Amino acid sequence: MTDTQLNPIFSRPLVLAFAIFCLMGSVSMSYAADNFYVVRDIAVDETASSAAAARTIAVQNGQKRAFNALLRRLVPAPYYASLPVLDDTAITPMVASFQVSNERTSAKRYLADLTYEFKRDDVRMLLRANMLPFSESFGKPILVLPVFMVEDRSYLWDYPNPWRTVWVDIIDYGLRPQEPDSLRDDWAQRLLRPVIVPAGSLEDMKAIDARQAVDMETTALEKLRKDYGAAEIEIISASLRNDTDGTLLLDVTRNVVGQTEPAIVQTYKGSEDEEGLMQSVVFDLLGRMQEEWKRQNVLDFSIENTLAVTTNISSLPDWLALQGKVQNLSAVSATKVKDISVKKAFWYITFVGSMDQLKAALDQQDLALADQGG
Repeated sequence: MTDTQLNPIFSRPLVLAFAIFCLMGSVSMSYAADNFYVVRDIAVDETASSAAAARTIAVQNGQKRAFNALLRRLVPAPYYASLPVLDDTAITPMVASFQVSNERTSAKRYLADLTYEFKRDDVRMLLRANMLPFSESFGKPILVLPVFMVEDRSYLWDYPNPWRTVWVDIIDYGLRPQEPDSLRDDWAQRLLRPVIVPAGSLEDMKAIDARQAVDMETTALEKLRKDYGAAEIEIISASLRNDTDGTLLLDVTRNVVGQTEPAIVQTYKGSEDEEGLMQSVVFDLLGRMQEEWKRQNVLDFSIENTLAVTTNISSLPDWLALQGKVQNLSAVSATKVKDISVKKAFWYITFVGSMDQLKAALDQQDLALADQGG
């Protein structure tokens, strides 16, 4: 119990023969298609001698906040202390565009939600110059089953399950921390690894109950995973208790379906407010999920590989769409078509990092690599 207040990579360039196929599933999710360098919904509220002066201050401050939020999104948390601190003159040239929504003004006050797009190449260059690892990858969803434990009973769909209620408030209803600004800015952004909490419909109740979830019954869990189009499932159990001094404690266990390591119970300490403690814990768990994904997908620019690929072609639009998906992957630095016919293309993919990372990135686009006998 804990109290809570890289795979091997290739050491030289290589050329391997693989076949790449598009996997046409019933659910198509193109999370990576979103621009990673767009930072949305930076809420500003400034007062000055006039509304125009307040707007100028708001845009400048919003720009700096958005840039810092982008760096925190790109770089793993252990490196936050090494993030560069830039002034407006250094940040402004890296802004590609910005948009304004929910704009409100008075004689001396300006309020709005600002969205900034930053120049990918410039930001990449800055991070590499400061020798900071970073990741630009969105993942497929995690399906979370929040199980609430009371003595020898477990609750999933049944009342009471305040643990599930908090997850729903945050995931489905957008409950977010409002201060400080840095935390508010970070949580205004889309999750790198989206999370789904099942709706608790009649079909969900038929598919699995609390005991089956706790016992990790594979058949029931796999059906639920497919129903929601998730990449994996986590059963996150929680139970409340009081310490000897009366302090409120929440014991939390994360069980990832398919994970071989034994789950660890984490104990969180809080005040007398059970709901507030649960909210803090859910934000912590969500943050951990994002960091785990970020660390797994850090781009290693010291390793560059070239892969020879053959692709079956069903039509020209499908081929162009598939090629575009590959070219848009952050790990892919170049592609080159060597030969193409009506039914097949032979081409090269140059990418940074390991083969496992490339496979994981392709999987997010519903693409797969298949070995053609070496």
